[in-house]
Amino acid sequence: MRKIGQTFSFLIPVIAVAILLVQGCATSKFVVTGNTYPPYNGPIKVFLSPPEDIEYEEIGIVSSSSSVILPIHEWTHLIEVMQKKAASKGANAIIIIKEERAVGTGEKNLMAIAIRIK
Repeated sequence: MRKIGQTFSFLIPVIAVAILLVQGCATSKFVVTGNTYPPYNGPIKVFLSPPEDIEYEEIGIVSSSSSVILPIHEWTHLIEVMQKKAASKGANAIIIIKEERAVGTGEKNLMAIAIRIK
């Protein structure tokens, strides 16, 4: 007969691996619409609307998606994936322009304009 402690000690590594696998299930795409630059290594700003009184250049459109049904923190992961992809093209900020969540499947999609603030 198994003791409860043995069952939990078995489940902890299984749950940890499942969480790690789920965290890596986001994909990203980048479409160049302007100049690209060397990768940017600083923090990537996130705007929910075009910034006013700031001069910037559009570099491209970046998107990320995930088909895993997870709580709201998955949106944060999708934003991080887009930030990384945008930075690889020289962007130092993104402007979120589209957010979708499919009912029933749990698929989430985000789209943003990758910009370089001057």
